Amino acid sequence: WPDWGALHVLLGWGSAQQPGSCPAPCECSETARTVKCVNRNLTAVPPDLPPYARLLFLTGNRLASLPPGAFLSLAQLQSLDLSHNSLKCLKNATIAQLRSRPALRRINIQSQLQTSYVFLGIVLALIGAIFLLVLYLNRKGIKKWMYNIRDAFLFLCILTEKKIILFHKLPADLKSS
Repeated sequence: WPDWGALHVLLGWGSAQQPGSCPAPCECSETARTVKCVNRNLTAVPPDLPPYARLLFLTGNRLASLPPGAFLSLAQLQSLDLSHNSLKCLKNATIAQLRSRPALRRINIQSQLQTSYVFLGIVLALIGAIFLLVLYLNRKGIKKWMYNIRDAFLFLCILTEKKIILFHKLPADLKSS
């Protein structure tokens, strides 16, 4: 019989590894039902992960996104660790697929995304503290500026009133004063 797997590889329809075997960058244990692809500098989820995997560790790689259906072949998957990757966003379809898996009990997606929110919070707090410090140190200057605006407004009103008074005929007793 012809080797259909070899034909598929030659035509670009599949991978060279047998289904259920361990992908090259990973370490697998069929007895422990574990697949570890840790710190392998991966930019994509390895194809053809063994279907026996219950624990999948993709920790410390450079995964930026997860394609929808990336883990559909892993029906027994109970724990998925994607921590310390470069995940920027996950599509709703991918999240829905992961949540709909009854066996999947633990998903760790701790990523740089969460760290960036902490950093943003710290930066905003420092900006607020600096603003309050400047406001505190300049409170006398701000008060003086406010008084100057008030005095300028009052002076403008007085000038306006004098103009009005000069253009109107004044009673004789006001002209003498």
